[in-house]
Amino acid sequence: MRGLWTLIFGEGWLATLATYVTITTAILIVGPLMMMLFTWIERRGIAYMQDRKGPNRVGPFGLFQPLAEAIKTMTKEDITPRGADRWVHLLAPVVIMFSTVMAFAVIPWGNLMPPTADMNVAVLFVVAVSAIHTLGLLMAGWGSNNKFALLGGMRGVAQAISYEIPQVMSLVAIVLMAGTMSVKQIVLNQTMNFGLGWYVFNPVGLFAFLIFWIAALAEGERTPFDIPEAESEIVAGHMTEYSGMKFAVFYLANYMTNLAICALAAGLFLGGGAGPGTTLAYIGTPLSVIYFLIKTIGLFFVMVWLRGTLPRLRVDQLMAFAWKFLLPLALINTFSAAIWVAITQWGAPQNLPQLDQLTPALRLVIAYVVTGALNIGAFLWMVRAGARRRVALPGTVGAA
Repeated sequence: MRGLWTLIFGEGWLATLATYVTITTAILIVGPLMMMLFTWIERRGIAYMQDRKGPNRVGPFGLFQPLAEAIKTMTKEDITPRGADRWVHLLAPVVIMFSTVMAFAVIPWGNLMPPTADMNVAVLFVVAVSAIHTLGLLMAGWGSNNKFALLGGMRGVAQAISYEIPQVMSLVAIVLMAGTMSVKQIVLNQTMNFGLGWYVFNPVGLFAFLIFWIAALAEGERTPFDIPEAESEIVAGHMTEYSGMKFAVFYLANYMTNLAICALAAGLFLGGGAGPGTTLAYIGTPLSVIYFLIKTIGLFFVMVWLRGTLPRLRVDQLMAFAWKFLLPLALINTFSAAIWVAITQWGAPQNLPQLDQLTPALRLVIAYVVTGALNIGAFLWMVRAGARRRVALPGTVGAA
């Protein structure tokens, strides 16, 4: 993209500006289209899991149903409740959408990598902009002058802060193994072994992926972590007093957040667009985009599958799971990542000359065994500890 604008405008600020405007426009066009596709996949997927047909009247296979609903939602009357803080109420969906769109600035789409993807602190950038999402939730709850909205906003903030910590720790493990915070470099590191050198294929990467994915479900307010907008308890949570265009922006931001989560997970743990044949001339780039979309949509289908399978957690269960299970597991996995790096990369310069006498293959086997045993042992120990805590609760079967 930069090459095209450089050819037209020559080297200079105009080519740079045109490149960034083009990328931003592409994100704002592709995002809503992917949101409509995700909406269709979710509704049809849930319907088949519940032995229904789902949307099937508007367009072939109901494909135009999301478009019809988008037009209906955006043309509804926009209502601001009496007593609401008008500016906070107005800006809340804008803040959430801003944080979501900014995350796409560093996510490579196969071999199509935006210039900002090579930012040397791209992982930190994603974590920082995703934290702004939490501020939008609180603004929506506070500015609506509604108790249900405030409860939903507070639930959302508590949930987001609790799950952000294990999520960040899972990313630290990948950063340690890759030796960089550039998303582009992390993706490129996984292109070895015919494009199948994904981090999810080693024990540290697998546990980091599982922790990141569970925390991301909470960040995206997906089942079973959808208590901020639990309709059976608090109507629609922080979105209770929103309608028309502002509600549509919330809805769009929610699905774009899920898209960003799936795309980021695909890039950091599943190799992004890496796969067999992506280095070939002419077909390599289209093939990498196809691989990336298959992984991203596949991860979203897992979200739909979980929604159709699991019940919603209680608030206390949700918090206990984050602080007593997920966070300790993330810390141990980060320690495992350090061990992995030491075994596979250290040697005489770090006062460990014995490691230089081992072949790279043997080093890899030792790293697999040690980190795998450590993570699996920690997982089993925490599962047993959780079971003992449940038995010890008053009124629980088996309590003394």
